[in-house]
Amino acid sequence: MPKSRSHKSQHYVPKSYLSAWCDPNTPSGMQPYVWTVDPSGARGRKRAPQNLFTETDIYTIFMPDGSRDLRLELELSKLEKGLKTLIRDFVARHRQMPHPQQSKLIAFIAAMHGRTLQARDIQRTLWQDTLNLDERQEREFATSSAFEKERAAAVSGPPANSQVKLDNLQRAVASPMQFLLPGAIADGLPMLRQMTMTIMCSDEPCFITSDSPVTWFDPTVARDKFLTHRSSLSDPGIEVAMPLSPRHTIMLHHPMTPFVKPVRYIKASTATIAALNRRTAHYADKALVSWRDGFDSTWQIVPPTV
Repeated sequence: MPKSRSHKSQHYVPKSYLSAWCDPNTPSGMQPYVWTVDPSGARGRKRAPQNLFTETDIYTIFMPDGSRDLRLELELSKLEKGLKTLIRDFVARHRQMPHPQQSKLIAFIAAMHGRTLQARDIQRTLWQDTLNLDERQEREFATSSAFEKERAAAVSGPPANSQVKLDNLQRAVASPMQFLLPGAIADGLPMLRQMTMTIMCSDEPCFITSDSPVTWFDPTVARDKFLTHRSSLSDPGIEVAMPLSPRHTIMLHHPMTPFVKPVRYIKASTATIAALNRRTAHYADKALVSWRDGFDSTWQIVPPTV
């Protein structure tokens, strides 16, 4: 099979999505750009969406013969197609979306949650920790005495396909996206489709986005339990949010029902806009994205005073 050289630079945040944040004051004749801002508050930089948030072969599956399987990259491209049109024709006009478009938007959100570098690195660390533990146990078992092996087998049974498990973990650590992304979509999509969809709206451009734009947040979790709480889509207080444009942020939340529900459009208050931007900034990896230069202090979570 020929070794394809196409689609090597792959976006983990799509340029079609980022283009909604292009500076409206971009000079005539200049390539449209957004402003990227460090979450710490450093000054912004002008960047064209097509040059942002890419990594070589992040979704490519390398086959044993050296060929590049692009199925993940191509499926993501299908989800991205039509996003700008959907926002322009339905979201910006506060219109109800036809069921196919609504389902595709939810699938885009599910994929977006699992396709970023941040999601990749977190999952790779978890798999690496598991691999290290299993390799250590395998070494300890290999060097143990016959009596210890018999005792271990009596307690937990003989090791079953341990090398197969190690091989799979090594593959997952080396190429996380081919395992992470399909799982993130398959696990999240059924529940996300049943959640209520609300789109918060602003007359003026107010919402920022980031290099990790989908956030899961449960405002009902007490502050002292927040760090140890493991969020789940089944939690009744969970809110899944993603900015769609500087004027719109979509939220998926409970109640959950198995039938299609109409989209709710709500004018966001100043406090709501600030709260959603703080979530975006807090969960960003390395960069915020805005339609203008400058860092707004309301994007930061201010620690409580003692």
